[in-house]
Amino acid sequence: MNKFTLRMKLLTAMALGLIAAIPLGSTMALAASHNIVLSAEILPNGQPGYKMVSHSGNQGSHYPSTAVIPGPTLFVKQGDSVSVQLVNNTKEKVGFKVPGLSHGGTVAPGQTGNYSVDTSARGTHLYHDEKLGLTGLFGAIVVDRPDGKVESYLDADGRIVPVKRQDVKKQQVLFMVGSTFWGTEISQDGTQTPLWTNPTLGAVHNDIVRFHILSVGPGHTFHLHAHRWLKPVTETRKGKDSASRHDKDRDDYSHFRRDGDGDRHGDDDDDHRHHDLSKGTVEHSGTPGIIDTKLLADRFDSHVFTVKAGSGVGPGNWQYHCHLFSHMEAGMHGSFRVDPVGSPQMGTSIAGASPHGAIFGHTSNDPGLVTFIISDQPSSWFRSARADTIFGITGGTRSLEVLPPGGSVNFIMSDTNTVHSITSLIWPSGAPHLPFDQARAYKGGGLLHLSKPGLYVFTCKVHPYMFGAVIVDDPATDGLDLGETIDLAPGIKNLPTSSDLATFLLRTFFVATAPNNWQDYTSGKPWNITYPNVSVRITGGASVNLSEVLIARYGNNTVLTPPVPPRIHGVGEVWVDTQFEKTAGKSKPGTISVVDTTTWKVTRKIALPEINMNNPHNMWTNRDQSIVFQTQWFDNKLTMIDKRTGKLIKNIRVGEAPAHVMTRPDNDDITVTNNGEDGVSIIPAGTTKVKEIMPTQKSGQLATNPHGHWISADGNQVVTPNIFTNDVGFYDIDSGVILERTSTGGSAPGAHPIAIGMMPDSSKAYAANLLHHSVSVLDRNGSLLKTINLIADYNPIDGTIQDRDGDGLATVGILPIQLPVSPDGRAVVVANMGQSIIVIDTRTDRVVKMLPCDPGCHGANFGAKKGGGYYAYVTSKFSNELIVVDVDPNNDGNVSDAEVAGRVSLVSNSSTHTDDRISGLAGYGGQGVLAIPNVYNSWVKNLPDEWKSQLTPAQRNPSHH
Repeated sequence: MNKFTLRMKLLTAMALGLIAAIPLGSTMALAASHNIVLSAEILPNGQPGYKMVSHSGNQGSHYPSTAVIPGPTLFVKQGDSVSVQLVNNTKEKVGFKVPGLSHGGTVAPGQTGNYSVDTSARGTHLYHDEKLGLTGLFGAIVVDRPDGKVESYLDADGRIVPVKRQDVKKQQVLFMVGSTFWGTEISQDGTQTPLWTNPTLGAVHNDIVRFHILSVGPGHTFHLHAHRWLKPVTETRKGKDSASRHDKDRDDYSHFRRDGDGDRHGDDDDDHRHHDLSKGTVEHSGTPGIIDTKLLADRFDSHVFTVKAGSGVGPGNWQYHCHLFSHMEAGMHGSFRVDPVGSPQMGTSIAGASPHGAIFGHTSNDPGLVTFIISDQPSSWFRSARADTIFGITGGTRSLEVLPPGGSVNFIMSDTNTVHSITSLIWPSGAPHLPFDQARAYKGGGLLHLSKPGLYVFTCKVHPYMFGAVIVDDPATDGLDLGETIDLAPGIKNLPTSSDLATFLLRTFFVATAPNNWQDYTSGKPWNITYPNVSVRITGGASVNLSEVLIARYGNNTVLTPPVPPRIHGVGEVWVDTQFEKTAGKSKPGTISVVDTTTWKVTRKIALPEINMNNPHNMWTNRDQSIVFQTQWFDNKLTMIDKRTGKLIKNIRVGEAPAHVMTRPDNDDITVTNNGEDGVSIIPAGTTKVKEIMPTQKSGQLATNPHGHWISADGNQVVTPNIFTNDVGFYDIDSGVILERTSTGGSAPGAHPIAIGMMPDSSKAYAANLLHHSVSVLDRNGSLLKTINLIADYNPIDGTIQDRDGDGLATVGILPIQLPVSPDGRAVVVANMGQSIIVIDTRTDRVVKMLPCDPGCHGANFGAKKGGGYYAYVTSKFSNELIVVDVDPNNDGNVSDAEVAGRVSLVSNSSTHTDDRISGLAGYGGQGVLAIPNVYNSWVKNLPDEWKSQLTPAQRNPSHH
């Protein structure tokens, strides 16, 4: 053997020895370099998605050629070097982030960004864009062990069987987002196939299948029937400083959850604290447990496991779903089908509805998907993901979609700060699996398959003027299909689509969801409503032009007369929640417009940009009228405002979707209805923290979701309209005892009681039933005395209004909302969204007057009229004026001569004080309204002398008159 050969053998032996000395799990072994180029694209249905452009260093993955949801699954190994380049082909800034493991910023449209990814933490990790990460820009990066080992599975006999990646027949990547599963299947040869929404996952009996379950946004609970797997063992992570932390029963990914430091947007401060610690070693100890359900945390989380398909149970069709009931009933479920060996199906998976599928304007043989983004923004509460694309044919609304039968509609609550429900309001008679509803409001979404042609309208029960609509159109028929007949949530069946009620509700939809269709009293132009100029197919198969039908029935180009204020002044101020008004310093809508009743001018606009005040909805004051309490209905806050300066005092978290606020007249404690939850928050007078939340239902009962409550004159009792349970609740505030729960809907579903008014002596309460178009009258014990039908004179087929109940009047009140009782107890004023104001005489509990109102008529409250009597101040969501009603102009006690005393512009003027620049929808969104001073009985008695001196003796003691 020559010297050269000997030297080569020695060098080879040394090299082999060095390789053998490297631990099997070391990240030094066989490290690879990955240079990945992704692009962000817009899919045909408007959702964004990631597309694989190239992957240098790719080890066997075959990627889809188009943008997909979820994005391409990136497989790397622990210790690999990973660089990502992102090309932004969308119209918004986007990015690429692996929480705690990546570095890089956002990328402007048309630009390219670069990112690096740390692969020291083994497991399946989320990558996403922080803004659009719920609507489609999300995917998985899998950091595997260098030695090829993956998660062991549990065999039928209880043995734990080790697995290598090459043993895995399929990998299923499932994202739990909103209330929808988004899936990708990865075959043994590395081919990635998008399975889209709620797919049927296929496998052959005894196949080894690896599942990657990832959750984005609010947390979920993953459950797979008939299969069990190994729970992750306890981990100890040791950082470079030798500090340790124990994470019991968590997978590698869960260390990158938010740690509660208030970093709600996931900025680097929150992520890096976990990341720095994870750069050390990971030690495992303990014995794996056996589970069939996995709880996934809020914000982002993941879980990986392996099963032997059908082990111990054989072939079958097994459901997977989220174990949270409200998520499951919203459509968050699919099937894992295990086929027998030799079956013709061969374990083939079936994809669900796809963003690349058949929808209006995009042909495909695959089932299509339209997506609505649930938003806090005015008019676009249900915003189509492709609103800008389809906008030209929808008449100005961004809340209408069209797809052929067999497609699906997806809802995702990605642009809102509070909880909602996805609830069917209108659907074609006989449509399968309808109505669609959720027992609880939550931050999620929904997925619904639509097969029958016709009109489907959805709403949120918490915020019932949020609308989204889908027309399922049979391409073989003339015109867009509205259906032969429709059913409505309050129990109306087989209503012809040619009927007046059907077209009136369509008109309401097109007004509510398009700001260009709102009444503008500052423009000097007629009110012109733009409808879709399309043919529609209605009852009897007739094809008619939708715009022409609606204009023929309800007119158009209505002349708007400029507001003329009342001749007689009021007392004090009127604060109006102009909930839709936008300002430059906020991303969320809403201001408070303060009107001086001596000049009838807007003197102040309060936007509170420092807290991004979000949809201010209802107000009340403390005893001395120095503090105004303001709810933020699309958030979870109650805001305290200095009445004199309009400045912020305190922003208090009270509960989801706080709707109305009132103080107790006996002790000034604050009560707030949590419309998105199940109780009333109580804040003791003089404090700024919630002391308790009084439940509005017993344990185990359905959630009530109370809205516009009222408090008895002695302060001991609160009465709530319970939207989700269609009843009125009577509660003892001090003890929390439920005194009575009275149904307001009778045998018909969906009454939707939304607001309470009460007599000055608390002898009677009045409840507005929004969807039954009625008012329930109840005594102080909760017994139902009477139901006042506000549409008794209305024919829903032909739309005629004439005296049909024999009271000598022809009146109609469609969709009643707020209904205060005058401080002297003589009248109830009902604001009806269907553009009318109804006056009820409390002596007879009969309708005695109908007055005109603007579209979206909503709020009502009483204030003192100068010299005696009262004004009812009425607001409307879709106009920019305040209507002032005098319920008893001549003060003779007869309220049948009630009249509109004047109208006041809610648009700011050159002398209006503002804390932020008005940038859009000036004066719109009138909802909650509050007159200061508060002159209701019991509250008026606590007023300071400076206010009492401006009132008449009768106004100071209204219960005595």
